[in-house]
Amino acid sequence: MSDFLENPLFKERIENLEKLLGYKFKNPVLLISSITHSSFVAEYDKGLQDYEVLEFLGDAVLSLIVSEVLIKEFPKAKEGELSQIRSAVISEAYLSKLAKQIDLGKFVLLSKGEIAQKGMERESLLCDVFEAIFGAIYVDAEYHIKQPRNVFNRLFKDMLIEDIKTENIPRDYKSLLQIYTQRYLGITPKYKLVSAVGPEHSKTFTMKCVVDEKVTTKGKGKSKKEAESAAAKKAYMKLQKKKPEESKD
Repeated sequence: MSDFLENPLFKERIENLEKLLGYKFKNPVLLISSITHSSFVAEYDKGLQDYEVLEFLGDAVLSLIVSEVLIKEFPKAKEGELSQIRSAVISEAYLSKLAKQIDLGKFVLLSKGEIAQKGMERESLLCDVFEAIFGAIYVDAEYHIKQPRNVFNRLFKDMLIEDIKTENIPRDYKSLLQIYTQRYLGITPKYKLVSAVGPEHSKTFTMKCVVDEKVTTKGKGKSKKEAESAAAKKAYMKLQKKKPEESKD
């Protein structure tokens, strides 16, 4: 095993990742497993394990860490709102965003074929590896949450809180807007196509979201659905700045 860890292919990754994470592994093999794709295991064939089991564990670890952050930072939030935010954060889109913040893709061990297809840039893969790394830290720390919590908070907590406050997390804004408007205004948002510009295979759509005479927003996207979501997000954020009592007037 010592020969395996002395291989420059693995040694450099271990040293750089430990420095990046601010955590020294007692069992560095766990760290290697957390960044090893199944395609590399098949190609390398030296008894390596891929990240799938650690990914499964890391998903639960991150869910707990994020839940703690939400409860501490937003003590007045309701359970339903906390659940929606947590689901948005523990999502492929957001976790892959965090992975990109530390350039995690460059550490992943992939087969030559996956490298040629730029597998290290796929959101699904980045999310999986991100989860696996936190699963690996949890196992290495003898199944105590303190160490993975410390790593997450040091690297990502401030960014996470800011993203939540600025609504910069992947949420279903059309559903959120409809729930809000039905509850406080007794109406349903309406969407209208403003324009569709560009060649047939690459159009840019602009959609209008109309809540009432006071709130009208526009959003753009590569599909009507994407444009509607962008417009709904703007409308939702505008309404969130108002008190419910004001919205009823």
